[in-house]
This record gives sequence, structure tokens and C-alpha cells, in this order.
Amino acid sequence: MNMKKVINKSNLILWIVAIAALIGMIIYIVTSVTGYLADAVMNPMPVICTVVAIIAAVFAAIGEEKINVVVYDILIVMVNILLLVSFYWFILGRVSLAADVYFIPVNYPAAEADALHISIVGAVFYLVADIVMIVTAFIKKKK
Repeated sequence: MNMKKVINKSNLILWIVAIAALIGMIIYIVTSVTGYLADAVMNPMPVICTVVAIIAAVFAAIGEEKINVVVYDILIVMVNILLLVSFYWFILGRVSLAADVYFIPVNYPAAEADALHISIVGAVFYLVADIVMIVTAFIKKKK
């Protein structure tokens, strides 16, 4: 399989989504197991949902020409939902950080602000990936 067949204009967006989601997931994992949140229990749901979303996006990108249009559409919707769920769990896990840093700005450790600000970057990657997937869902495919 040559690289031109694997990556073309119509499925390049799915590869971009997979990479953005992977970066968001890595940031989630790193901020969950190091620094201020090192002692907290990491919620595995964003990681699980993101891994499944990435696999589905890559499968849709590689098999775009080979799979049924309905299956392709189901994959696109599934990736959208999984990325939204990942984003939701990511943000939900960081609400207490935002509350401490932005709404109760007294005597919080610098590591807490660092964890929050790095998490915001990760959440932005998730959000960008999902917005791109939502736009992809409305783009008419050529067949």
C-alpha cells in the first residue's frame, strides 16, 4: 500500500483528528500522573474513549474507499461522540483546579496552576479534534 493511497485530501482530516486527539490524550495522561495531580486517581475514561476514537478515525481514513458509506458515516459519528465524551471527562476532572486557581485565588500551589494551564492546552486539542470531526460529518463525500 503506497502512502498516497493511505493519505489523500479526503481523509487527511481524519489523520489530523487522530493526531490532535492523541496529543490531547498524552497531555491528559501526563497531567494526571505527574505534578500536582500525581497523588490523585486518574479517570481512565478519557483514555479509553480517545483510543477507540483514534482507532475508528484511522480505520475510516484507511478504509474510506473500501467500506460501505453507512459504515463510514457511523464511524464518523462514533468518533464525534467518543471525542465529546473524552473532552467531557477531561474537563470534569479539572474543574476543581479551575475553581482553586481562578475563583478562589488564595494560597494555591504553583504546581496546581501549572497542571490547570497544561490541561487547558490538552482540552483545546480535544476540542479542535471534535470540532473538525463535526465539520467532517457535514461534508458531502464524493462517491
